Amino acid sequence: MGCSSLRLPAWAAAAPPSAPSDWRGRRPHRGLLARRCCSAPSSTPSAAAAAAPSHLRVGREHEWVWDCRGGGIGGGGRDYAREMEVAVRVVQAACTLCQRVQGSLLHPASGAGGVHSKLDRSPVTVADWGVQAIVSWLLSDCFQDENISIVAEEDDETLSSRDGAAFLEYVVDAVNGCLIEAPRYGLRSPEKELKAHDILQAIRRCNSTGGPEGRFWVLDPVDGTLGFVRGDQYAVALALIEDGEVVLGVLGCPNYPMKKEWLNYHQRYYRLMSKVSPPTSGSWHKGCVMYAHRGCGQTWMQPLVHDVGKLDWRNSREVRVSTVSDPVSATFCEPVEKANSSHSFTAGLAHSVGLRKQPLRVYSMVKYAAIARGDAEIFMKFARAGYKEKIWDHAAGVVIIQEAGGVITDAGGRPLDFSRGVFLEGLDRGIVACSGPLLHHRIVDAVDASWNSSTL
Repeated sequence: MGCSSLRLPAWAAAAPPSAPSDWRGRRPHRGLLARRCCSAPSSTPSAAAAAAPSHLRVGREHEWVWDCRGGGIGGGGRDYAREMEVAVRVVQAACTLCQRVQGSLLHPASGAGGVHSKLDRSPVTVADWGVQAIVSWLLSDCFQDENISIVAEEDDETLSSRDGAAFLEYVVDAVNGCLIEAPRYGLRSPEKELKAHDILQAIRRCNSTGGPEGRFWVLDPVDGTLGFVRGDQYAVALALIEDGEVVLGVLGCPNYPMKKEWLNYHQRYYRLMSKVSPPTSGSWHKGCVMYAHRGCGQTWMQPLVHDVGKLDWRNSREVRVSTVSDPVSATFCEPVEKANSSHSFTAGLAHSVGLRKQPLRVYSMVKYAAIARGDAEIFMKFARAGYKEKIWDHAAGVVIIQEAGGVITDAGGRPLDFSRGVFLEGLDRGIVACSGPLLHHRIVDAVDASWNSSTL
């Protein structure tokens, strides 16, 4: 397997203005891996980096920070350095937009356009459309000479209607307010403010339907909108799929704390203390971005730029799944919403395999992040009859769990199939994600034993 290093370019290695001249970043934790795919930053230049494509418009020319060639034993895998680096930067920018909109929703007097309902009665906000617009615009700007294809959740039907005109104004303001700060993330701002028709065009460009061939990005602009509007957990999820396989994934989790100790009381306490005394930048380590590339054998996490003030790759650290294999000690996650998941079936299943802890009910793909970094061991979802899983709800999370050492399949033990359009067609009963094969086998066996007696 051909693997090279995670190297820090000279322009990114500069110390923060407030740091002493001899400041050095710590190397990320290397973990106990038999093979090393992505090492810590170093200042050693490489010939491969010097030959990096010059047309990528991510600030000035620089050596690629991410460099891991996956593809299995024997090498020959493609280097996704620029795709990974751009994806992380774009998700960082998107998280900033989400944080601002969520803050406005929680303080209605500041104005955020409120919450609308789509035709299926699910909520949608300025952030859903705003993130889709900026991700579309930034990806197109960074990869100008390539045909960017994006599968995404939202369309422009509501915004283009007469009733959506006022809401569109909020989206335009949110997008421009975020894009003007693009250089903070190593990205380029538009030469002039985007107009309403530019925003609608960017949203419309996300019209791919996926499939088994070619390359396309998959975006869920705000995964867990219900959690978002309630001031709780949500995620910005971006993945790249080639020929039906997820090759990289990035999860932005703005309300998921960097430290596990904050998990139980973080959200409520943070909101309470924020009202008493607004926190200074970086003081709460409020959120994180996680990312992984297929075949690299590692998943990484970095704090939000919005929280720490700048994007510094030396703040990234490797995360691994939990080593817990005893069901008695394991924590399992399930969706908060009962509409598309059976809590009663998962409760019975948990009891049958010996899980004793109360379930951790979490909005969005934050559940995948929790397993990838060892905060939980099991995620189970068994949808009610008629519900079809969408690829944007799982693509980024799947590769992040797998590269952190976890296992994720359908309830029959088969890999999730991202090659059949916007839905996970052929899904066997449900989805099971675990920190390791022992727990995974026990869950899958328990599903087989109890399925016929369920009402799903």
